[in-house]
Amino acid sequence: MKRLIIADVKSYSYNGKSIGHYFSVAQNYLELYSEVIITKVAGGPLYFSHFNNSEVFALPYNSISGESQLKNKWKTLMNCKYLFRNSTPQDIIVLQHSGASTTFLGIALFAKKNMNNIFVIQYDTDSISNPIKKFIYKLAQNKIKGFICPNELIGKSYKRPYCIVTDYIYNQTERQIKFQSLIEKKYDFSIVGSIAPDKGVIEMAEYLSKSKYKTIIAGKANEELADKLTSIAQNSSNIELHLGFIDINDYNKYIKESRYCILNYRGVYSNRSSGVALDILFNGIPIIGHKCNALEFIEEENLGFLFNDIKDFNIQSIMDEQIYRKIQKNLLLYLEKQKSYKNTVIKFLNITQNNVC
Repeated sequence: MKRLIIADVKSYSYNGKSIGHYFSVAQNYLELYSEVIITKVAGGPLYFSHFNNSEVFALPYNSISGESQLKNKWKTLMNCKYLFRNSTPQDIIVLQHSGASTTFLGIALFAKKNMNNIFVIQYDTDSISNPIKKFIYKLAQNKIKGFICPNELIGKSYKRPYCIVTDYIYNQTERQIKFQSLIEKKYDFSIVGSIAPDKGVIEMAEYLSKSKYKTIIAGKANEELADKLTSIAQNSSNIELHLGFIDINDYNKYIKESRYCILNYRGVYSNRSSGVALDILFNGIPIIGHKCNALEFIEEENLGFLFNDIKDFNIQSIMDEQIYRKIQKNLLLYLEKQKSYKNTVIKFLNITQNNVC
């Protein structure tokens, strides 16, 4: 029988934890499509920590933090080999955006000639950003039926059929939003998720540390960034800092307890889609962000506010209950629009009524 397999062939493990949105995307596919078609989550042993045994298509390896890149790339390739050899031509395989160039090489080397239902999720064009990566992609291109991506620019870049949807899709039956007023919130602002230089967290921390606004910053950072943030927090009574891996419960808790979440994207993050932005919106919280391609939909859908320079942004003006309630209404409209994305993917993957379990 035909199955839908959402696969993370890299299965990156950091101290036994999954970093990023791989579990979230896999869970999203289970919630959205398991009533339409048999849906399996393909991943390394790490995936048994989050999913039931019956839901997992077990791959042999995790890529391990601290091991050599070469060894982890070999593991990704072996997971590709196992996935393609133990699936059937009838299966629909959707490969998550993990180890993209290595995944393309795995498709080229191990995907069977009669497999014509391989799809790839792509959030950016980094995997075709230089001649070597382009060559690797060319080897796999004709074996890929299509791409699932967040915008037309990315879709057109890979020169295969594509469909445009958000990184993952709001599921009304699984996630119910309870809106709160401004005065019910614990924090004015939160900055959550992995902390990288191009996310502009240091700059925001320095600016907010000189203000009256209570801010929580939580996420994993390298030693240099962690030291800078620790120094700022130690000298600022309004900055609460939680460095290190954040489990999903605390992650959502910090978001929900905030009036607004801040995304100060720069560099590489300014042009790629943001799973964190969706996490924030799906929890019913508006976004304040740096004006860039990745966040332009926030302004278009009136889901928050964008700034060119936070120093020129009037923060006090958004601490108004009527303004806040208006954004919450816009959030409901945006989430309602998400309903159509489920059917967009079903049509693109050609999941027909004949495949219903």
